[in-house]
Amino acid sequence: MAGKLAAKRTGRRTFCPKLDKNDPEGKTVAIEIVADWNQVERFRRGNIRTDIIDFNGYWGGNLTIMVPAAWTVQLEFINGSSSFRHSLMVTKVYAQSEMPVKLTAEDAIWGAYTHPPEGIKLKERRQLKFVAKDVGSYLLACARQTHLMDGHWIYFEVRDGLVQAVAIVDESKFPQEQPPGRP
Repeated sequence: MAGKLAAKRTGRRTFCPKLDKNDPEGKTVAIEIVADWNQVERFRRGNIRTDIIDFNGYWGGNLTIMVPAAWTVQLEFINGSSSFRHSLMVTKVYAQSEMPVKLTAEDAIWGAYTHPPEGIKLKERRQLKFVAKDVGSYLLACARQTHLMDGHWIYFEVRDGLVQAVAIVDESKFPQEQPPGRP
């Protein structure tokens, strides 16, 4: 039976995806990822601009999406930016001091990246589908020049023993002037 992506919280707010589906019987999860969600939404709601580039309102490791090992992951990626190209890639975890200026197709784990890695046009969509083969920690990151270094990434973990995909918000990683998640 399909269900929404379960959310856990480490504070007062939870990750509320638009429509993410867990299918334990089919061993699949579908997740919608929107680049620059906060930039567009905060400007629309209050004419407030932000320099933070995000995925679904999260950046710099303040969200972790965990999926069961060997499940098929379907990512619907949308460039919600009003001004920049963005991309999405599953890549290894980098220490801040070792982050490359930009990522290339060779940096993608399981070949999971949007084409071209330099980013898709404004309002475009791409679908990524892959099997989460190896247990471990990864990043969902934008491959564009300096975006990884600027925090345009969230954690992506593959774990044994999970019965469905979950998302965990780490509110300790938000600056006070930028509250977590979608406004």
